[in-house]
Amino acid sequence: MVYYLKQNVAMLDQISHQIASISPQVSIPSTPPPSFPSFNPLSSDIRVNVFWFMALVFSLTAALLAILVQQWVRDYMHVFQRYSDPLKSARLRQYLNEGSDGWYMPVVAEAVPGLLHVALFLFFVGLCDFTLNTNTTVGLSTTIPIGISGFLYIFTIFAPVIYPQSPYQSSFSGVIWYLIQKISARRYKDRGSGGALKSVDSNMADGQMQLAMEETDDRKGRDERAIRWLVSNMTEDAEMESFVMAIPGSFNGEWGVEVWKRVSGAIEDKNKIGGRNQRSRIQNVFGSIIHPVRTRTISSSHANTMAPLPALSLLNVHPHLTSTHIAGENTMRELSARVAHMLETCKNRNLFASDDLWRRRTRSCVETTASLVCCAGAELGQFGDMVKLLGDIAGDQKIRESSLVGKDQSFLMRWTCLSLVAIRPILRSYRLVTYQARSAWILLQRTTNDETSDAQALTRVPKIIETFDRASRCLNEILCELIWDRTEERVKEILHNHESRISELERINTEDYMYQMVDLEIRYVQRDIDRRTHGIITRQLPGVKSDDFDAEPAHFSQLAELFCDPHKLQFIFPVLKRICSVAHTFRNILEGQLDPDAFQETLDNLQESIFLSKRYANMLHRQVWRLQDLGDGGGLGFTVQLFFVTLKQLLSTSSPNESHSALYIGTLRAITSDWSKYKRSLGTQKLLLDLTVPDRGIFSDFDYPAYIVDEFLVLLGNILDGQRGPHIDDVEQLLSRRSRAVFGSLRGFYTKTLRVITRVRAPSS
Repeated sequence: MVYYLKQNVAMLDQISHQIASISPQVSIPSTPPPSFPSFNPLSSDIRVNVFWFMALVFSLTAALLAILVQQWVRDYMHVFQRYSDPLKSARLRQYLNEGSDGWYMPVVAEAVPGLLHVALFLFFVGLCDFTLNTNTTVGLSTTIPIGISGFLYIFTIFAPVIYPQSPYQSSFSGVIWYLIQKISARRYKDRGSGGALKSVDSNMADGQMQLAMEETDDRKGRDERAIRWLVSNMTEDAEMESFVMAIPGSFNGEWGVEVWKRVSGAIEDKNKIGGRNQRSRIQNVFGSIIHPVRTRTISSSHANTMAPLPALSLLNVHPHLTSTHIAGENTMRELSARVAHMLETCKNRNLFASDDLWRRRTRSCVETTASLVCCAGAELGQFGDMVKLLGDIAGDQKIRESSLVGKDQSFLMRWTCLSLVAIRPILRSYRLVTYQARSAWILLQRTTNDETSDAQALTRVPKIIETFDRASRCLNEILCELIWDRTEERVKEILHNHESRISELERINTEDYMYQMVDLEIRYVQRDIDRRTHGIITRQLPGVKSDDFDAEPAHFSQLAELFCDPHKLQFIFPVLKRICSVAHTFRNILEGQLDPDAFQETLDNLQESIFLSKRYANMLHRQVWRLQDLGDGGGLGFTVQLFFVTLKQLLSTSSPNESHSALYIGTLRAITSDWSKYKRSLGTQKLLLDLTVPDRGIFSDFDYPAYIVDEFLVLLGNILDGQRGPHIDDVEQLLSRRSRAVFGSLRGFYTKTLRVITRVRAPSS
């Protein structure tokens, strides 16, 4: 501008001189104009130019860095992908990756948007300065929006530092986070260190992850909403399969169990429905024996309060339930339907390209179903009929063999728990099993046709025990002499001296028509259960043994093997036939047909016969109670005994550091959810009491965890509440005597059981 003004002045001066030369008579004053002052730019102009040129430099630098970073990343990705050898590619990738981290390439890449942000605000600052010096109105109308934008930008810098959950952040937030952590470290509770306080990582992304995983009440709600969102938004089978595979792992701990109970609405139902009255009733019955957290409601009403109740019945009985329960019910129903659909596809193995794919999906569905049913309170019926599928996958995975060596414990325990829950409805509703069990029980309870009076007539149970004792005495008398001298001549001499004993064994073996009828009826019960459960109980449940009643001949060695752990047997079959089969071996020896191997085997098995008599009496009584329980108790006591037998096997082979209390407690609650319907069944009462009897009860043989013992005592108290009878009095007396004679945890268990029985039992009239 100044340059052009000077040019105009010079041209006008030249024109004036030319005019003066043409008309000299006119005098023109030749006073020169004042000199133009020297150029000095304003400070505002300098500032504006500095801001704008710096913005230009930063923006161009950001563009250059963006191009370079893109080129570096492209070259980095292409270099190690050139080789087909995976080991060489992995080695080169690691080499370049460590170089990238060492030269701070991620920091350089993060600097690109930061430079653009700086360039933009430098331009804004220059624009504000320029407009304010030009015109105040224009400057204010420009500066105010820019100031608001700048304030919001500064907020996005500090928001994730102050509120780690904030979605707003900028390129400088990580720097501020780092500085704050170095000056005043934020802390969080680390689950891996038992809840100890640890400093949050100085890297903002890692620190936010640590805070997000901190176990707080807020996180429980977030996890619950996250699961519901997943269930509602997953539509593809592939996505659902990945989700189903991840569900069992989420139950490994009390945290996951509680979250899933929130999802299903079980926690709210418990708080809403339980009430102070029911909790106080539990404490009145059990006192300080069992911790209130582990107790369940004792009630003689028809409503079941032992397990999470079906959602529909809760809504009908308690209309005040909030929408949280309704949402939980809908979520669990939708998830159950999706898992049931996947289970249905698993039933047709031909739909899968390989057995591995079928095995993976089936295992995942079984584990997920077990977790949801036993830990989250889902209804088993929502998943369809899966008993056959459980049998198929058990045979494929060799469940029984795995249980003996402690292999694949996670799947094994969930399969076992789900199988027990699935078996219970079959025993409860399958009429053929109920009918056959009642027939066998009635047959055993009939009086014998002997010459005694009606008042002194014995039922067939003591008659069978008496006959068994007589056969055992015959064997023991022969054994006492054979054990000292086993030469062929001496053996024949001893057997000749005991000809009468051998004849008596043969007579028992041929005159056991009554016992054969009993065996036949029990065979029908076992066969019906096997058929309906696809052999899950007899062939697959860990720790459970079955007597092969179709085996011929009935070897005595099988009997000795089965009797080594009487709790593992469900039913026992032709016992007398087996124990009397020894007479056939003795008769062959007397007739000169000595087989040394067969004789040695028989002699070894005979040594076990000394202890068979008492065991057999207990087992026979237990068998009668099982038949009665299956006939009128819905198989409640029978299933509970199966549960503790399998649990003993699972705990014996699992790591002592592992705790699956929620799964085991949930399983026991699921199989006993209808206890109030069968509490008057004598067979059920006797079976549950038999578990606690000193010396022969299963609790006397194995140290179960306290949480499952307490849960069982709650069940026992519910069943015996208001009941009375000699069977309860006998167990009470046994517990009273033994609780003073033993020490340690066993004494504590006897004392707890005794208190439960005496507190809930109605006084005798």
